[in-house]
Amino acid sequence: MNTLAQFIEHGSFALDALGIVGLGLLALAALRLARVQQSWGGHVMATGAVALLVGRLFVLLAPLVLTRELLARLGRTFIAAQAAFPVIILTLGLAGIVWGLWGHERWMRASR
Repeated sequence: MNTLAQFIEHGSFALDALGIVGLGLLALAALRLARVQQSWGGHVMATGAVALLVGRLFVLLAPLVLTRELLARLGRTFIAAQAAFPVIILTLGLAGIVWGLWGHERWMRASR
């Protein structure tokens, strides 16, 4: 098997950790942009990055916390909500980052 494929298959924790660190750095950079430039796009980007970070942490931690027994006790509605939450929050986070980049670019053009 290819070394890269083995690392991806068996080293997923390292990749998850790097992804979470990257999302945290993106959120900090967007907050700094919002503070220094006073751009509303920076605030939207920071909110999107934090939403992505929360969604990714939920995906990583949900299997550890939400056991089959707990899910069976909580019912079908909670199981459906638990399955839909990461998709919704990750989509909104990505949309926030894209909208924030677009808004900051428009703000920079308007301020010239």
